[in-house]
Amino acid sequence: MTQNAILFIPDISGFTEFVHNTDIYHSRHIISELLELLIDHNNMGLELAEIEGDALFLYKLEDQVDLNKIREQVKDMYLAFHKHLKRYEFQRICNCGACSSAYNLSLKFIVHYGEIEFITIKDIKKPYGSNVIKVHRLLKNKVPLEEYAMFTETLIPETLDASLNMLTETYDFGNIKISYEPLEHLKSLLPVIKPIPDDVPKHKLFDSTETIQTPILELYEVISNFDYRLLWVKGVDRLEYEKNKVNRSGLKHQCLINKKHVEQTTIKKKVASNQLVYGEATREIPFTKRVHVYYVLEEIKNGYTKLNIEVFADFKPLGVLMRPIMKKNFQKIISENIKELILLIDSGFTTEQPNN
Repeated sequence: MTQNAILFIPDISGFTEFVHNTDIYHSRHIISELLELLIDHNNMGLELAEIEGDALFLYKLEDQVDLNKIREQVKDMYLAFHKHLKRYEFQRICNCGACSSAYNLSLKFIVHYGEIEFITIKDIKKPYGSNVIKVHRLLKNKVPLEEYAMFTETLIPETLDASLNMLTETYDFGNIKISYEPLEHLKSLLPVIKPIPDDVPKHKLFDSTETIQTPILELYEVISNFDYRLLWVKGVDRLEYEKNKVNRSGLKHQCLINKKHVEQTTIKKKVASNQLVYGEATREIPFTKRVHVYYVLEEIKNGYTKLNIEVFADFKPLGVLMRPIMKKNFQKIISENIKELILLIDSGFTTEQPNN
């Protein structure tokens, strides 16, 4: 039985083929977040048929089509996508190829209307038929823009607006007339995203420097990626964090220490252009208003990285009297952790992810 349906594909592009494993790993998480975001902004009640790499295949059974509603859906997803990327550029702490180029990602939409059937495999129902093939073929086209919404002739009004951008595309199924609309102008509607304040506590408790024989990006990934945290940080029984996100400024995680949950927030601060910085803040240390720990990394020669660890605190009234004890405790804990970090690196540990 055939039914009429809107076939709707938002497609993300812009990431190049990365060589470094960190880039590949982070790009997967960034794309995953963006696809989830697009699904969350599905205001038309489209059904998700498939997640296809960097794209979504959505559909909606519909006997009558309102092109203006489809345009509104495109607009909502497009603005949510670029608002997220704009915020991510301020929040990101990583300088790998994926994280530093995420703001260049682009979004296009392919929209088609026609009859479809359904095929059932293992109790899962999927759209099927020639129009499903057509909408996917249209992902490859001659539209001279990076970001656009494409509508096939089945969605274009019979009385064409002279301002519409029209093309006739040729595929193995024959010729098809399409209209495309640029989306770049919608960025003017994006809200202003303010940079995260660079606010360091007043008192410096601890400062230590180590030279570690590993490339700067590799060391940064070990330190900032929670997947590896328990391999070198001692005294933490469990770490609770969002596993499907790349760590960034403002992201919170929970450490279980001696049966107590301690909340920490990822932070950053200004450093020299040749340095990387990763930081964590907490408000749950007795006698303090807040404590910040920063790991500042600098490549000093090929394959070697200088790591500077800094601890700052703001104290509650009379808490400053505890400063000598706190300094001693931090010195002991951080020294032990850095020793474990060096042992981990020297063991041949790598952050390389399985490429599958």
